[in-house]
Amino acid sequence: MWDDLPVSGVLADLLSRTAATIAGVALLIITTRSLMRTVIVPRALRSAISDTVTQVVVRSCRGLARLRSTYDRRDAVLAWAGPTILLALLITWLVLFLFAYGLLLYGLSGQTLGESLRQAGSSLFTLGFADIDKSDQTIIDFFAAATGPIVIALMIGFLPTIYSSYLHREAAVTALSAAAGEPAWGPEMLSRHTLAGTLDETSTEFARWNELSATMRMSHTMYPVLIWVRSVRANRHYLVSMIAALDAACLVVSLTRSIDRRAAFQLLIQGGQSMEVLYALMARRPHHRMRLPFLSHWRGAEHADAAPVEMLSSSNLNILAVEMASDQDAFRGIDPAIVTDIEAREHGTITLTRAEFDEAVDLLRRSGFPVDRDADEAWAQFVSARSRYEFAAYALCESLDAPPAPWTGPRRIPTPTIWPYRAVDVLSQASGLMLGGASGNPRADNEVSTGDSDGEPGGAT
Repeated sequence: MWDDLPVSGVLADLLSRTAATIAGVALLIITTRSLMRTVIVPRALRSAISDTVTQVVVRSCRGLARLRSTYDRRDAVLAWAGPTILLALLITWLVLFLFAYGLLLYGLSGQTLGESLRQAGSSLFTLGFADIDKSDQTIIDFFAAATGPIVIALMIGFLPTIYSSYLHREAAVTALSAAAGEPAWGPEMLSRHTLAGTLDETSTEFARWNELSATMRMSHTMYPVLIWVRSVRANRHYLVSMIAALDAACLVVSLTRSIDRRAAFQLLIQGGQSMEVLYALMARRPHHRMRLPFLSHWRGAEHADAAPVEMLSSSNLNILAVEMASDQDAFRGIDPAIVTDIEAREHGTITLTRAEFDEAVDLLRRSGFPVDRDADEAWAQFVSARSRYEFAAYALCESLDAPPAPWTGPRRIPTPTIWPYRAVDVLSQASGLMLGGASGNPRADNEVSTGDSDGEPGGAT
């Protein structure tokens, strides 16, 4: 191999092949570790390779979405982000394994780098078109031949896990759209339940979303690609639905004492945790390790437990004690670095205005919802409860470009608010129709009389 080379050439070739061998071993370890952390190990582990692929795909989809003029068209582009991430991960791992084995073959043989990559590709994809005449290369080719099918098989097994979690999530989102509108809105949820005479069933709804928020906190941290998989309809989104459920719980806690509020309290605590976990997952990834904010919340962050204590001051403090104890058990030892960002932005206040709150209260009164608390007291209670999750929820909706539903904050691209049809307005129009005073089309009347192109409350864009 080195017969025709001068000493300096032999030394340079020896150094290059040694470096290639070391690089091949390192790349093989890094890629295998990324694959295991992303697909195999059932923990919230991060991978630099997976994170990089995700960011490239997401930023590409965002860039293309910006070229679309309406939200529906942007959503059609963003819907490709989640599936594309899965495909891009598979391709990336296979390419990295190809280069890893190619560098190993180059370092241990007398072949050129091109020939080594050709041989590695022949083995990795089990094509068998490259000749092998040395035992040391044969061993590497055996490993490469096993790696390719294993990676593909793992991804095939990974997809049902992802879509099983997705279907479980979307079933709840779809069910809520009938009760809370599309896009979902908390006040509309309570309004429709009141009009339908099923207000007592809101506790069951809150319990369902309490369980779902815990499930999402687990599944979306273990498999972050789920964050980017969108609903089948443009106006549905899991974040918007969760915010609607949380807002409905806030209103129940704030406005009335006449119905059971225990499920609402539990949802606010559990849902607030889930929002902060998802925000922590997306906001910062130092050292590619999961960093969550809860330890410093319970270790003296001034605003963190002020809201739930005030929320529960007139109810059952046992709920708060149980939740705080379980939080401390679950998050002991987790680095709370990201809490600094949350604490800098949350101070027990919200951006939702008093006028918006009063409008929602008026909607509920018109629906027959039992409002039995003073307006100022109810507003103070509502602010205390909503401050637990509003910042994280708004940041997530902006980052994911969720449907511009009411009470979900601004978007990267300014977009008019899309309002669900309000059942109390439809009822009013239907009553007018029976008396001969409506146009004959309640749905059309709702579009004309209760909304406009600027996204005023009650409209349907």
